[in-house]
Amino acid sequence: MSPLIAYRDAEETAAPAGPARAVILLLALGAEGAGRLLKHLHPDEIRDLKLCADQLPTVSREQIDALVEEFQEQFRIGPALTGPARQMQDLLEASLSPELLTAIMEVGDVGGAAFEIDENMFGPPPSVWDEVEKLEGAVLAGKLAQEHPQVVALLLTRISSPTASAIARHLDARFRNEVMRRMLALKPLAPPMETLFEEHVRLAYLPSAEAPEEGGSHILLADIMNLMDKQHSEALIESIRESQPRDAEKLQSLLFAFEDVAGLTQKARLVLFDQINAEVVTKALREIDGELKEAVLSALGARTRRMVEAELGQASETPPDEIIGARRIISSTALRLAGEGRIQLRPAA
Repeated sequence: MSPLIAYRDAEETAAPAGPARAVILLLALGAEGAGRLLKHLHPDEIRDLKLCADQLPTVSREQIDALVEEFQEQFRIGPALTGPARQMQDLLEASLSPELLTAIMEVGDVGGAAFEIDENMFGPPPSVWDEVEKLEGAVLAGKLAQEHPQVVALLLTRISSPTASAIARHLDARFRNEVMRRMLALKPLAPPMETLFEEHVRLAYLPSAEAPEEGGSHILLADIMNLMDKQHSEALIESIRESQPRDAEKLQSLLFAFEDVAGLTQKARLVLFDQINAEVVTKALREIDGELKEAVLSALGARTRRMVEAELGQASETPPDEIIGARRIISSTALRLAGEGRIQLRPAA
């Protein structure tokens, strides 16, 4: 007997069996919670869950209670699931992008052309250090020779010993010795500085990153400016533009602040805020109104938007540094996604 038949024949208060259990738990979690899980499932598993939901009858509150009790967790249980098929469709639409949902549910041609699901859509992108490992040591050494020895020392401690050795042997002897001495005295970087360092390496050395044609100094200065207040970074750009207009333009192309979110395309905003949790969005939108606020809210799923708006409607004493921190998380995420080629920070000319 199949799990679905066994489920239909069970007593009303019996805990569901088979894939029906996963369907009911996902629906009970709602789009926000289920969305985090769905991203880690294989397309075949998501299709199986949807097919299972299509065949489920009404699920009583007693059956949900039984399942929750079995897992010994405290859920806030809403009304009975009166239409699992429709509710599962709504949950998938709220949790996944339309393109991804279409790719999962439709087998064969999509939009008149063969569509193949990219498995990388279901996991985190390769780390910057995985990508560095693929580079040729001699080529990378030539570029690193223009860096400060401290930067090179940090980089060599982030990659495997064989790769680090391949790079080091192509460095000038005096420079190499200075790098090695610094490696002995290195201390761990604070998380924000680690992120900044990774972004510098990604933009300066990885082929897929949107780096300028020349000069790592522009990237390093842009990394610093992206951590400054927007008004201060703009003032610095104007100062540079007076005497070095070409350098100012290069720097401008590498800068991105939270306020620039409104200038992204809707597609880019959807990709960006798929990476940001609701709590960070809520903090970032404190004391924000008008076009920027709507640009952010329009990139959220319907349920997440309602939740964020409800939080913003309540009085809050969020510390200013937490608000600034949340906005920097969003801007640094946008820069990372741009470096990975997943979004464009500015429309193509």
